[in-house]
Amino acid sequence: MARFEDCLYADEKLDRKLGFPRFVKAQGMLYMSGMLSADENFDLVGANDMEAQIARVYTRLEAALATQGAALQHVVSEILFTTDLEALSAAAHVRRTFCDRHEASIPASTAVQVAALALPGAMLEIHPTAVAP
Repeated sequence: MARFEDCLYADEKLDRKLGFPRFVKAQGMLYMSGMLSADENFDLVGANDMEAQIARVYTRLEAALATQGAALQHVVSEILFTTDLEALSAAAHVRRTFCDRHEASIPASTAVQVAALALPGAMLEIHPTAVAP
């Protein structure tokens, strides 16, 4: 288990409402909770639209990383949970635009198709791991 002082928040009000920190920092790494396509109230953004959900997840990821002085180039690994691998593959160019904007490589990645995610209508959840700057 993480120590309290290793638990870090990107949006403390929302993170505490959900019941877990956004990050746990350990040995120079930022282990992140999964990121869904949600707004500040944790309502789904982009229902049934994989491109919109990818864009929202990466926008949230950029903002969360920035709270720790990090950016997408610090992300070394991602697990992508999706309800539709075909839609994820077809919309992969959206992910690439975020990486290109930060001059970052696509990190080591694993994609897994699942039956459902935490928010009804969510098609994608990304679980990233980053090197702490």
